[in-house]
Amino acid sequence: MSLAILLLLGLLCWFLSSIAAGGGAILFLPAALWVLEPKELPVVIAIASVISSVQRVALYRGAIHRSIWLANLPGLALGALVGALLLRGIAAERMGYVVGGFLVVLSIHHFLGGSFHFARPRPLAFGAASFVTATTSTLVGASGPLMNPLYVSSGIVKEAMIGTKAASTLFMQFAKLAAFFSVGLLSGDTWVAGCAVGVG
Repeated sequence: MSLAILLLLGLLCWFLSSIAAGGGAILFLPAALWVLEPKELPVVIAIASVISSVQRVALYRGAIHRSIWLANLPGLALGALVGALLLRGIAAERMGYVVGGFLVVLSIHHFLGGSFHFARPRPLAFGAASFVTATTSTLVGASGPLMNPLYVSSGIVKEAMIGTKAASTLFMQFAKLAAFFSVGLLSGDTWVAGCAVGVG
């Protein structure tokens, strides 16, 4: 029953994410807490995101901005490692508060009109934003559309944004899984749950 629920949640959340160029994992977080332990969330979402990102990269491969993708890689790799170390150090019973706090802050940010615009962002801006995104995503399971303002300010929208973000996300998720493995956070149950969500 839990796997069926996870599959349906994956279907709904990532369908909406495809339309909005992100946010599937954010939608998934509060709903999945009914089925998963808070510390399992980031790992399950990473596995599911690998599956969904492979599909998006295949669909939008011609629209990917490779220079932006390359600028994202160092920050994504380092952020994944830092986030996994933080996740390992947080007590399991406190993870629910971390996830809840993140969702509240993100909601307030959006409610107050928290979209920023940048004048021609440089590759360094993408690298720094990628580090914050990967650290947050590894620790909580999602980072929301934190980088969307950078993409929009660079004129990267619609299919180009989806494709470039998917290629960056795919790299980030592999980096996260490697980091999770290195700190002992991967298990058979999380693999099965992540695959169920990913198939959805």
